[in-house]
Amino acid sequence: MTVVDEPLTRLLKQRKLFLTRERSDAAEIVYVCLDDGLPGGYPVGYVIPSRAGTWFAYARARPGRVFANDQVDAGLLNVEEAVRAVLDHARYGDVLFALEQGAGSDTTYTVEVQHVHATWLAALAEPEGITHLGNGRVRFTGPAVAYLRGLPERLGCHVDDEDRLRLAGESYRLVREPQHSGEARPEGGMG
Repeated sequence: MTVVDEPLTRLLKQRKLFLTRERSDAAEIVYVCLDDGLPGGYPVGYVIPSRAGTWFAYARARPGRVFANDQVDAGLLNVEEAVRAVLDHARYGDVLFALEQGAGSDTTYTVEVQHVHATWLAALAEPEGITHLGNGRVRFTGPAVAYLRGLPERLGCHVDDEDRLRLAGESYRLVREPQHSGEARPEGGMG
């Protein structure tokens, strides 16, 4: 397997990603895959070397396209730079959303943000499961949080591996709500 540095290995693991390698007579291809519980994982990008000795990076940059990748960078000096380019562009939140929803997750989180951010979050077409509770307080379903985990940091709205919502340069701590065993959901329901 292509060896990558420890910080990149940690980052891949935090994002539930791993690398696989495929060799042919023409080239070595390194795939970046999401651990979806199936053998081989779900590919969210790949990197390939050029004849000049540099690397190309391709990523699933447009959600909803199954196994379709766009070139996101070229001329990269090594495999680590190329994999990082994939991580900077890969969008797989829809896959994480479906996995979490399929698992029957009833986990919810709340966060307090600036009022303008709360309004903006609640108005998003994707993901489903975000409700503005008022006074800057927002509730997220587990699948909605999973979706936001699968967005690249460069988009300015994602959830990191420490359960922090990163939004417009600000960082907000998500608080996991206690499980409600069959009780009616308080204020605002699931949106």
